[in-house]
Amino acid sequence: MKTDGIFDREGMKKVLALLTGAAAAAAATILLIAIFAFIMLKTEMSASAENIGIICISVISCFAGGFFCGRKNEKRGFLWGLAVGCLYFLFIFLLRLCSGQDVSMKVFQLFTTFLYCAGSGMLGGMLS
Repeated sequence: MKTDGIFDREGMKKVLALLTGAAAAAAATILLIAIFAFIMLKTEMSASAENIGIICISVISCFAGGFFCGRKNEKRGFLWGLAVGCLYFLFIFLLRLCSGQDVSMKVFQLFTTFLYCAGSGMLGGMLS
């Protein structure tokens, strides 16, 4: 087996599919948040409904990213979907840190966010 540098061509395709799946999840998040913001503008939503909407957007986005990545990587789609969900969570976590949100007091919330991101990404990879 000849390798080109660190990864062979198959490995590079898989990593590219992972990054593309994470980018698709981020793009879906931006689109869905824009739609949700417009709905919030036109209606009066409670804070709990807003939180549920944000959770649903994250779950749908991770599912879509995991599905896309699992479709590109024909074997072990659930692992690739899990990786997309973890990468998506890392992206969200870094955004929270950069925006100055206090993450030390919300450890349980971060853990549950990680679980639903990873779980929905894995489910998307399984169903691809």
